[in-house]
Amino acid sequence: MKIIAIAHDPGGANAVAATVAALRAAGTEVEAYAKGPAIRQFQRLAVACTPISEEHQILFVRLKGDILLTGTSQNDEFERDAIFWARQEGIPSVAVIDYWANYRQRFQPFNNPDAEAIFPNIITAIDEVCATGMLTDGLPKNRICIVGQPYFAWLVARKKSRKNTLEVVQNILFASQPNANEIEILHILIKVLTDYKPLKKLLIRFHPRQGKCRDSLDLLAKSGLPFAIDESTDILDTLQQQDIVLGITSIILIEAVLMGIPAGSLLMGVNDTLMTNKWGVTVPLKSQKKVQEFLNSTHREIDKTFFKQQHNADLRVAQLCKSII
Repeated sequence: MKIIAIAHDPGGANAVAATVAALRAAGTEVEAYAKGPAIRQFQRLAVACTPISEEHQILFVRLKGDILLTGTSQNDEFERDAIFWARQEGIPSVAVIDYWANYRQRFQPFNNPDAEAIFPNIITAIDEVCATGMLTDGLPKNRICIVGQPYFAWLVARKKSRKNTLEVVQNILFASQPNANEIEILHILIKVLTDYKPLKKLLIRFHPRQGKCRDSLDLLAKSGLPFAIDESTDILDTLQQQDIVLGITSIILIEAVLMGIPAGSLLMGVNDTLMTNKWGVTVPLKSQKKVQEFLNSTHREIDKTFFKQQHNADLRVAQLCKSII
């Protein structure tokens, strides 16, 4: 049995790469193909893949396999074309959902949104909330399977060992993002940290679409706080060095918590779109006072339910792939 794995967008690539790692560890043959940003994601998970150029159609001319495993992408047709290829070849296909949003768009042709959606045989769901959202978006019920998110399981397996009672918070990462009231939020965070004496260093990591935001850097320079820009190629290396992580609604907050690092979501003047805030996994902080309390908290019990749900999701998706042939 040979599985063909395909990915383009980063989130889906993480989920696919984690599943490929589990499949190969179990002795299953997998040919993995990564395009665009997915190439870097496979590398950071140390999963071998074949890079694909922008003209991916030629790949399907020579491709042979028994099962197709894909991520999902909204702005590239790589996965959708792969699912269509598998359908034409009579090969069963599995698509892994990596986040709680835009379910139908993931299968809708990018250049023709009114065209028929291209669904695989099985669509994995992260949890009940995800499955319900899929149904609301019109995805076929008989193709949805709740198994968890493989990349989340990969992170849980690398969870940082730490006590529930935190030592004094000294190292903080702030994950910035564009179009999210980020300047005002950083201004509030600086106010809090100015009075927070134990601070050793504030790292700021800019979203790729931001670049090095001049307004943010000017605020930090004038604050007198000890700060630096995080430019590491792998955010996971940076997370391991932090006592807590702060951000707005970035996926980095979920990555931090799954690795055992408390994470706070700064929501002053923005809508709460981070699903894990609703479950006490990441902590919603809607005022300056709440940020102060989060910093000074000496006991942080991260909710374990979400960890249990996602534990071994990579193995479950791997088993699902092998069971449908």
